[in-house]
Amino acid sequence: MERQVAQSESQGEKDFPGVRTFAFTGLLGALAVMVANAVHPLLAVAIFAADAVFLVLRYRFDAEQNADPGYTTETASLCTFAVGALAQSGELLVATVVTIAMVVLLRSKRTLHRAAHLLSPADMEALIRFLVITGIVLPLLPDTPIDPMFQVLRPRDVWRMVVLISGLSFVAYVLMRVRAGQASYLITGLLAGMVSSTAATLAYARAGRGVAHARHYEALVALATSTGFVRVGLMLFLVAPELARRVFWPLAAMTAVSLALSFARHQPEQNAPERHKFENPLTMRVAITFAAIYASVTLLLAYARQELGEAGIYAVSGAAALVGADSPSLSLARLAHDGHIALETATLAIVVIAIFTTVGKVGVLAMYPSPFARRVATSLMVVAATGALMLLMLRRLA
Repeated sequence: MERQVAQSESQGEKDFPGVRTFAFTGLLGALAVMVANAVHPLLAVAIFAADAVFLVLRYRFDAEQNADPGYTTETASLCTFAVGALAQSGELLVATVVTIAMVVLLRSKRTLHRAAHLLSPADMEALIRFLVITGIVLPLLPDTPIDPMFQVLRPRDVWRMVVLISGLSFVAYVLMRVRAGQASYLITGLLAGMVSSTAATLAYARAGRGVAHARHYEALVALATSTGFVRVGLMLFLVAPELARRVFWPLAAMTAVSLALSFARHQPEQNAPERHKFENPLTMRVAITFAAIYASVTLLLAYARQELGEAGIYAVSGAAALVGADSPSLSLARLAHDGHIALETATLAIVVIAIFTTVGKVGVLAMYPSPFARRVATSLMVVAATGALMLLMLRRLA
């Protein structure tokens, strides 16, 4: 049916096999399995070969008529043969999933081609390099603690966290490359926070310093800050769901205040500000840096717990959050999940991280003194104060 619709959409430029041809191809795959079971397996091979030869001849004819005929439809036809064979063999679930995937791929031509243009060659090289190293290194890393004193640092766990944070950032990074309309800078701000809210604050602070009307940059900083909290909550949900549930309301309150401030600064009539480039989160430099920080923070938290108790955990969490929320949040999530830190302590520490990472952005703005920076810093301090209020409420409930 999909190919039949595609043929009508081409307005006569393409002559795809349609409903009946594909139905017969699936039926032929099913019959090949039945013949193989009833007579001889080689007959199934012969049927498949005959179908393949027919498709080759048809493609040759199509190539003579069109400069760029493509062979997606012919490949889909071979897949349909295999789907019929799978269905007849009793693999109905696999056959169904493959069929749905085929239809999605056939209908997503424009979307997939557009997505291919979102990544530069350097981005693609970074992605492939990261996947290769992860696929080779991760299975070889030991999943047992290597630190003799605290027994909390496992190399495989460290790289899992790198994959988690890098993958989440890369998805947002790719989405930011989509060229949307002039009014889409709000979405850009939200996605920037998913890539790195600290890097977004730095970029927008530089851009807004010398601009007469910088309210849109103020909105972008607030938007990036809000999705930074969402990013932390999502990571916690994937690593330690119970901890994520406990910190939901404090993070939600800070997100809501930050969003309210961003929309208060939003001016729809203004043109979208310049889009700023962020570093590809899948580069090995970024990945190794995060791994080193994560491992260091995990060890420091374990040491602080043993030597200083809860106060030490809060102090290390707050200090690490001034650089970024990802490493200390994931370290706390892993330690809480493994039972090295109480959930109540980890919950309060996560809120401390949310507060201090917001204060850290105020420090970034202080590097670029201007009326713009002062206004944004005031907004961020309101968000931090909201977090402090939620922290006091959690302390009372505890």
